[in-house]
Amino acid sequence: MDALLQTVTQTVAHDLRGLMHAAQLESPALVEKDLPGWHLPLGFAALAAAGALLVAAGGVQWEVQRARQSTPRKVRTHMHKHRLRTVPRHTG
Repeated sequence: MDALLQTVTQTVAHDLRGLMHAAQLESPALVEKDLPGWHLPLGFAALAAAGALLVAAGGVQWEVQRARQSTPRKVRTHMHKHRLRTVPRHTG
């Protein structure tokens, strides 16, 4: 069991060293840059834009629900097309 734990520890340590070395060699693929005229970081601006889209989508959904609830139903369901007959109770 000790040999297995030692092998796993060595493998994990080797993988972590490889990842650390690779991170130091490569430049990040996505670099956040300040745009001219912007005083906010680009990530914050993207988050604010996503929030604005979410609020707009919520407003559209609210309007659709309100429009659906305010219009009367014109189509009768199958159950309402046929009049139900009551059967007298058998007391026997």
